[in-house]
Amino acid sequence: MDSYSAIFSRHAAHSFDGDPLNQEALQDILALARSADQIEGQSIELDVASPDQVNEGMSTIKGSPPPHYLLAFTEQTDAAFANAGYVLQAVELAVQAKGLGSHWLGMAKPKASRPDYTIALAFGRTSEPARPRDAADRLDLARISDQDNGVAQAVRLAPSGVNDQPWRLAFEDGLVRLIHHPRGAMRLILAKKMDKISLGIAARHAALALQHEGRIVTKAIPANQAGAFAIEIYYT
Repeated sequence: MDSYSAIFSRHAAHSFDGDPLNQEALQDILALARSADQIEGQSIELDVASPDQVNEGMSTIKGSPPPHYLLAFTEQTDAAFANAGYVLQAVELAVQAKGLGSHWLGMAKPKASRPDYTIALAFGRTSEPARPRDAADRLDLARISDQDNGVAQAVRLAPSGVNDQPWRLAFEDGLVRLIHHPRGAMRLILAKKMDKISLGIAARHAALALQHEGRIVTKAIPANQAGAFAIEIYYT
């Protein structure tokens, strides 16, 4: 399975086997994370932590804690938050393509507090089966896009904070635009940080879908669309 295919079977693992991966596997995942393409003008620092280095906070993970946490540190700006989602979703899909489990943790924090900490992605072995293609609980496609195409279908399956899918898609020749569109009762709480991370996650799905169609993604940039934060993905 490749990362694009993992879009259609990925799910948040709610239990982990507990045993850590070997160092070679960990270094491969960290190298993949650090080499992932980023939203233009942004930077990110990544580190792998063990359970004794992280306060998990509220989560739906049961039983043994995840053996590994990929921690993201960024500037505290909309574009930087989106970049964290864009980079870590490349990792999540690659991890799940390898048959491992993962789980986004918006409430987790490293015990060694840092002001630039942004979010964590837990990962490790899991015995949970992959999600059937049509089992994802998501909005109808028409709620997020005026067009029904491969990019829109991939973006629809992107995970998001409280599953609110805070985006709208717009298409132009050589351009896919993801526009922040807050939804749900928690939109005021999520709008600053989690929604922007979610937008970056969705942008990664869009980029992979374009590449699957044979397109070359030339850049992803932060933008402003009629006062709303947006990510623009250019391709040829």
